[in-house]
Amino acid sequence: MNTAAVEVRQLFNNILSSRKDVVQLAGQQRAKFEGWLKFELAAALISKTGFEKIILEDGYSTKGRSDISFVYSGTKWYVEMKTANTNWRAKDLEKLTRPITRNMDGIVEDILVLREKCAPAHGMAVFCIFPVPDFLWRNTRDKLNYHLHRIEAGGKLPENALIDNAEFVETTTDFGFCTFVVEIL
Repeated sequence: MNTAAVEVRQLFNNILSSRKDVVQLAGQQRAKFEGWLKFELAAALISKTGFEKIILEDGYSTKGRSDISFVYSGTKWYVEMKTANTNWRAKDLEKLTRPITRNMDGIVEDILVLREKCAPAHGMAVFCIFPVPDFLWRNTRDKLNYHLHRIEAGGKLPENALIDNAEFVETTTDFGFCTFVVEIL
């Protein structure tokens, strides 16, 4: 993984870990929080050495806008972000239904947008899937892996690229967030 992606992943996970008050509320209510997270990540990038020219909603050279763009080591990167909520049950989670298949399709769409529009720059898909019950993460990942395989296939990613690189940010002892940072070159 490129150094820029490694650093973005660390920043992304640190935001979720350090703001458990916000992400726990979002997780419990299965509420998307992409707008807030975009500003948090952009602010973190500004304060991190090596990241320059951080722009919110920067335009692609063709049409459309990315969530964030930045320059790292002389290379421009476009970032697309998603917070995809799930239906999985655990203690302290509201029993709400969410369109998980449609949410995963949204991640695929962002990856395809990056493939189509970011050249000659590089692209980075930054997303989380939440809430993920602790027991599912630790014992029975079949439900999660099913959706990750769909994203890999639809986004033309290498097999197991997501499954092998998933990280879990624990929010409570009962649930957390799976995070992903994927380079699109």
